Amino acid sequence: MASRKNSKDQINSIDKKILKAVFETKNTNLGVISKKVGMSKSTVHNRLKRLKNLGIITGEILALDQKFVESYMTAVSLIKARYGPEYAEEVGKRIAKIKGVWAVYFVIGTNDFVALIRAKTKEELESIVNELSKTEGIERSETTIVLKMLKEDLSESMKLLVED
Repeated sequence: MASRKNSKDQINSIDKKILKAVFETKNTNLGVISKKVGMSKSTVHNRLKRLKNLGIITGEILALDQKFVESYMTAVSLIKARYGPEYAEEVGKRIAKIKGVWAVYFVIGTNDFVALIRAKTKEELESIVNELSKTEGIERSETTIVLKMLKEDLSESMKLLVED
């Protein structure tokens, strides 16, 4: 598999058009995508295969109904870490390994990391927060529970990456 370095330079406007159609339709069916972009199924197939071979895209796209996702607890944790050599990578990896943490961002500002968390119950969320607080390299964390999800669209986030 090719290196992902400079991967932005490895996709062109046709690739972006195909990827945008995939994210907009939330579908990987070649017939659906080829109609949306006005290209043959074989062209779409070959372009997607090339992007997979380059390591730019992986797997298939799934979308869960927002009502289903809302049935779980969502929380945002702002985390302050102890500064040290390579702490961003080391502490970030430890946070990412915690079950229930589905995104980790190293940030600039008052905090060092933002972690997005999903849990089935309050007890499970408490367990995740406790594990965060015990994680080596973390000084403190402040976790906020989401009361209502107004928008969470990972496909929209991906689509923004391929728009010109």
